[in-house]
Amino acid sequence: MNILHEIEDRRARRGLSEEPIDERIAAELVYAATLAPSCFNNQPWRIVMVSNEPGSAQAEGIRAALTPGNAWAQRASWFFVLCTAAHLDCRMDEGRDYAYFDLGQAAMAIELQAQHEGLIAHPMAGFSPSKVRAALSIPKEIVPLVVLAIGKPGPTDALSEQQKASENSERIRKPLGEVVFSGSFGNPLQG
Repeated sequence: MNILHEIEDRRARRGLSEEPIDERIAAELVYAATLAPSCFNNQPWRIVMVSNEPGSAQAEGIRAALTPGNAWAQRASWFFVLCTAAHLDCRMDEGRDYAYFDLGQAAMAIELQAQHEGLIAHPMAGFSPSKVRAALSIPKEIVPLVVLAIGKPGPTDALSEQQKASENSERIRKPLGEVVFSGSFGNPLQG
Protein backbone atom coordinates (compact mmCIF):
# COMPACT_ATOMS: atom_id res chain seq x y z
CA MET A 1 0.00 0.00 0.00
CA ASN A 2 1.36 3.38 -1.01
CA ILE A 3 -0.24 6.44 0.57
CA LEU A 4 2.24 8.92 -0.88
CA HIS A 5 -0.40 9.85 -3.49
CA GLU A 6 -2.82 11.04 -0.76
CA ILE A 7 -0.02 12.91 1.00
CA GLU A 8 1.11 14.62 -2.22
CA ASP A 9 -2.44 15.55 -3.27
CA ARG A 10 -3.59 16.78 0.14
CA ARG A 11 -4.10 20.53 0.17
CA ALA A 12 -5.82 22.84 2.63
CA ARG A 13 -8.36 23.95 0.03
CA ARG A 14 -11.11 26.44 0.85
CA GLY A 15 -13.65 25.98 -1.95
CA LEU A 16 -16.36 24.00 -0.20
CA SER A 17 -19.75 22.72 -1.24
CA GLU A 18 -22.67 23.20 1.12
CA GLU A 19 -23.69 19.60 0.44
CA PRO A 20 -23.83 17.68 3.72
CA ILE A 21 -21.51 14.83 4.56
CA ASP A 22 -23.12 11.77 6.08
CA GLU A 23 -22.47 11.25 9.79
CA ARG A 24 -21.06 7.78 9.02
CA ILE A 25 -18.29 9.35 6.92
CA ALA A 26 -17.59 11.94 9.64
CA ALA A 27 -17.34 9.10 12.16
CA GLU A 28 -14.78 7.34 9.93
CA LEU A 29 -12.67 10.50 9.88
CA VAL A 30 -12.52 10.72 13.66
CA TYR A 31 -11.96 6.98 13.90
CA ALA A 32 -8.81 7.52 11.83
CA ALA A 33 -7.71 10.07 14.44
CA THR A 34 -8.15 7.55 17.25
CA LEU A 35 -5.66 5.26 15.50
CA ALA A 36 -2.87 7.85 15.52
CA PRO A 37 0.20 7.04 17.60
CA SER A 38 0.76 8.82 20.88
CA CYS A 39 3.31 8.84 23.69
CA PHE A 40 2.70 5.78 25.90
CA ASN A 41 -0.62 5.41 24.03
CA ASN A 42 -2.07 8.26 26.13
CA GLN A 43 -4.26 9.45 23.24
CA PRO A 44 -4.37 13.05 24.53
CA TRP A 45 -6.68 14.34 21.82
CA ARG A 46 -10.24 15.38 22.51
CA ILE A 47 -12.34 15.96 19.42
CA VAL A 48 -15.69 17.72 19.38
CA MET A 49 -17.62 16.95 16.18
CA VAL A 50 -20.12 19.63 15.21
CA SER A 51 -22.43 19.26 12.24
CA ASN A 52 -22.81 22.63 10.54
CA GLU A 53 -26.55 22.40 10.17
CA PRO A 54 -29.04 25.25 10.33
CA GLY A 55 -30.29 25.95 13.84
CA SER A 56 -27.33 24.35 15.63
CA ALA A 57 -26.23 26.62 18.46
CA GLN A 58 -22.85 24.88 18.57
CA ALA A 59 -22.25 25.39 14.84
CA GLU A 60 -23.31 29.03 15.15
CA GLY A 61 -20.83 29.44 18.01
CA ILE A 62 -18.00 28.09 15.87
CA ARG A 63 -18.98 30.23 12.87
CA ALA A 64 -19.03 33.31 15.14
CA ALA A 65 -15.60 32.40 16.49
CA LEU A 66 -13.89 32.30 13.07
CA THR A 67 -11.69 35.20 12.00
CA PRO A 68 -12.82 37.13 8.88
CA GLY A 69 -10.13 35.37 6.80
CA ASN A 70 -11.86 32.06 7.50
CA ALA A 71 -15.34 33.21 6.44
CA TRP A 72 -15.16 30.68 3.58
CA ALA A 73 -15.50 27.90 6.21
CA GLN A 74 -19.15 28.85 6.79
CA ARG A 75 -19.92 26.30 4.04
CA ALA A 76 -18.25 23.37 5.81
CA SER A 77 -20.43 20.36 6.46
CA TRP A 78 -18.66 19.61 9.73
CA PHE A 79 -16.37 21.34 12.17
CA PHE A 80 -14.03 19.14 14.18
CA VAL A 81 -12.55 20.99 17.13
CA LEU A 82 -9.33 19.29 18.18
CA CYS A 83 -8.35 19.92 21.76
CA THR A 84 -5.70 18.78 24.20
CA ALA A 85 -3.74 19.88 27.24
CA ALA A 86 -0.17 19.25 28.29
CA HIS A 87 -1.26 17.32 31.40
CA LEU A 88 -3.02 14.71 29.23
CA ASP A 89 0.21 13.33 27.80
CA CYS A 90 3.92 12.82 28.36
CA ARG A 91 5.73 15.79 29.84
CA MET A 92 9.42 15.34 29.13
CA ASP A 93 12.43 17.42 30.08
CA GLU A 94 13.24 20.73 28.37
CA GLY A 95 9.59 21.59 27.68
CA ARG A 96 8.80 18.64 25.46
CA ASP A 97 5.06 18.39 26.01
CA TYR A 98 3.99 15.65 23.65
CA ALA A 99 0.23 16.35 23.74
CA TYR A 100 0.50 18.94 20.98
CA PHE A 101 2.64 16.69 18.78
CA ASP A 102 0.28 13.78 19.31
CA LEU A 103 -2.74 15.96 18.52
CA GLY A 104 -1.01 16.91 15.26
CA GLN A 105 -0.69 13.25 14.37
CA ALA A 106 -4.41 12.75 15.01
CA ALA A 107 -5.19 15.79 12.83
CA MET A 108 -3.06 14.43 9.99
CA ALA A 109 -4.84 11.08 10.22
CA ILE A 110 -8.17 12.91 9.75
CA GLU A 111 -6.76 14.92 6.85
CA LEU A 112 -5.42 11.83 5.07
CA GLN A 113 -8.67 9.90 5.54
CA ALA A 114 -10.58 12.92 4.24
CA GLN A 115 -8.28 13.08 1.22
CA HIS A 116 -8.87 9.38 0.62
CA GLU A 117 -12.66 10.00 0.75
CA GLY A 118 -12.40 12.88 -1.75
CA LEU A 119 -13.13 15.46 0.95
CA ILE A 120 -11.44 18.62 2.15
CA ALA A 121 -10.19 18.84 5.73
CA HIS A 122 -8.76 22.32 6.25
CA PRO A 123 -7.06 23.04 9.61
CA MET A 124 -7.67 26.55 10.93
CA ALA A 125 -5.85 28.48 13.63
CA GLY A 126 -7.86 31.65 12.92
CA PHE A 127 -10.56 31.47 15.56
CA SER A 128 -11.28 32.73 19.05
CA PRO A 129 -10.49 29.90 21.49
CA SER A 130 -12.63 31.51 24.21
CA LYS A 131 -15.67 31.68 21.91
CA VAL A 132 -15.20 28.07 20.81
CA ARG A 133 -14.71 27.01 24.42
CA ALA A 134 -17.96 28.74 25.42
CA ALA A 135 -19.96 27.39 22.47
CA LEU A 136 -18.90 23.79 23.10
CA SER A 137 -18.62 23.78 26.93
CA ILE A 138 -14.89 22.96 26.76
CA PRO A 139 -13.29 23.06 30.22
CA LYS A 140 -10.81 25.88 30.90
CA GLU A 141 -7.85 23.48 31.26
CA ILE A 142 -8.42 22.01 27.78
CA VAL A 143 -6.94 23.90 24.82
CA PRO A 144 -8.99 24.09 21.61
CA LEU A 145 -5.95 24.05 19.36
CA VAL A 146 -7.35 23.72 15.85
CA VAL A 147 -10.68 23.70 14.05
CA LEU A 148 -10.89 21.45 11.00
CA ALA A 149 -13.42 22.55 8.40
CA ILE A 150 -14.64 19.38 6.68
CA GLY A 151 -16.53 19.45 3.41
CA LYS A 152 -16.89 18.31 -0.14
CA PRO A 153 -15.04 20.26 -2.82
CA GLY A 154 -17.14 23.10 -4.15
CA PRO A 155 -17.15 26.57 -5.68
CA THR A 156 -14.62 29.25 -4.86
CA ASP A 157 -17.03 32.20 -5.12
CA ALA A 158 -16.90 32.85 -1.35
CA LEU A 159 -13.12 33.27 -1.42
CA SER A 160 -11.03 36.42 -1.60
CA GLU A 161 -9.00 36.92 -4.78
CA GLN A 162 -5.83 35.89 -2.93
CA GLN A 163 -7.52 32.73 -1.64
CA LYS A 164 -8.81 31.90 -5.13
CA ALA A 165 -5.29 32.26 -6.52
CA SER A 166 -3.85 29.91 -3.90
CA GLU A 167 -6.59 27.32 -4.40
CA ASN A 168 -5.00 25.76 -7.49
CA SER A 169 -1.56 27.32 -7.46
CA GLU A 170 1.53 25.20 -7.69
CA ARG A 171 2.28 23.48 -4.40
CA ILE A 172 5.52 24.96 -3.15
CA ARG A 173 7.57 23.13 -0.55
CA LYS A 174 10.94 24.12 0.84
CA PRO A 175 13.91 22.21 -0.58
CA LEU A 176 14.89 19.16 1.49
CA GLY A 177 18.22 20.78 2.33
CA GLU A 178 16.42 23.56 4.24
CA VAL A 179 14.46 21.24 6.50
CA VAL A 180 16.28 17.88 6.57
CA PHE A 181 19.80 17.29 7.86
CA SER A 182 22.00 14.23 7.61
CA GLY A 183 23.95 13.21 10.69
CA SER A 184 24.09 16.66 12.29
CA PHE A 185 22.08 19.88 12.23
CA GLY A 186 24.75 21.66 10.20
CA ASN A 187 24.76 19.10 7.39
CA PRO A 188 21.80 19.73 5.02
CA LEU A 189 20.53 16.75 3.09
CA GLN A 190 21.60 17.00 -0.52
CA GLY A 191 19.17 16.24 -3.32
